[in-house]
Amino acid sequence: MIKIKKLLLSNFRSFPSRKIEFSSPLILLVGVNGSGKTNILESLSILGRSASLRGSDFEEMVLIPQQNFALYAEISDHEFIEKIGVGFNLEQKKKVFEINGEAVSSKRQSDLRSQLINFIWLTPQLEQLFILGKSERRDYLDKIVSDLDFEHSSRINNYQKLLRERLLILQKYQPFPQRQQAGEKWLEIIENQIVELGMAIASARIEAVDFFNKAIISFSSNFPKPKLCVIGEVEQGVMKQSAVQLEQLYKKKLEENRAQDAENFKTNFGVHRCDFDAIFLEKNISALRSSTGEQKAIMISITLARAKISAAYKNQPTILIFDEVVSHLDDKRKKDLFSEIFATNLQTFFSATNEDLIPVEFLGKMQVVRL
Repeated sequence: MIKIKKLLLSNFRSFPSRKIEFSSPLILLVGVNGSGKTNILESLSILGRSASLRGSDFEEMVLIPQQNFALYAEISDHEFIEKIGVGFNLEQKKKVFEINGEAVSSKRQSDLRSQLINFIWLTPQLEQLFILGKSERRDYLDKIVSDLDFEHSSRINNYQKLLRERLLILQKYQPFPQRQQAGEKWLEIIENQIVELGMAIASARIEAVDFFNKAIISFSSNFPKPKLCVIGEVEQGVMKQSAVQLEQLYKKKLEENRAQDAENFKTNFGVHRCDFDAIFLEKNISALRSSTGEQKAIMISITLARAKISAAYKNQPTILIFDEVVSHLDDKRKKDLFSEIFATNLQTFFSATNEDLIPVEFLGKMQVVRL
């Protein structure tokens, strides 16, 4: 079991300096609101392969202005990482990354991504995923896909860059008929690249969701077994049309929409417009129309499934984070959650305002860190 043994924070969020040693697979951070529980969980997430738990820029994480922040952790039972450090150089606006005491370049970080810890978390905001906007649901879908396909996030980034480049070309040439011919060839090249990446993104989403659904069915769980769904024209096309037909449709749509896209400064067709849903199979209804409690149970189920797939199927170093999740669960759901987490055999971090929120039979098995 991969474990964080020690965590050091310097000039990070609300902590001028803090050292915490972890001696248990299950750790409970306890403190009143504003005591820094989520800040510690966020610091852990930064040490992993994904963006931070809050999705914040590093500049926002600095406590004392004009000073750098630094995070350091010691890890046990990892194949080759024993120590990891992350900092932010304010002057250069640059992330500083170290493994086992040696600086790691940006390119090397990308190469090592599959070896970094996959922190999988559920936060109060994510519990509301199905009542948030389409973009938040799509971002979460792409996190799921990235659990299985390490190249997916880089494809998404490159795709977004191409969309911006296309819109800039349209703004430059489309309103001026006498100049459109000059931009035509350029547009054709960019749109071909958009289609190529878009097809790869759509295929990766469909394959990942299919894999997750098969895995979820195989899991023994007291939480709802949702069926994940991708809602999008390109994604649906992957399942129904040949690659050649879909490519032709994609290119045609981009070409037909040029004038409208230029006017609105947004691309109206593509994989960046898709949505994500989950069917609550017990009632055969969409998570979008489920109750708040059902949505929370669905998100717990998906989070646990992600962790099981990451650790068991992909053999990735995996750690779970649950921020204030136990606060609004009934006693049965709490016991179900802790039972399943014990079964995963993964180090897991919880936060709560009070120890009384944890079932007594599990509290004695946890390390309690009071803030």
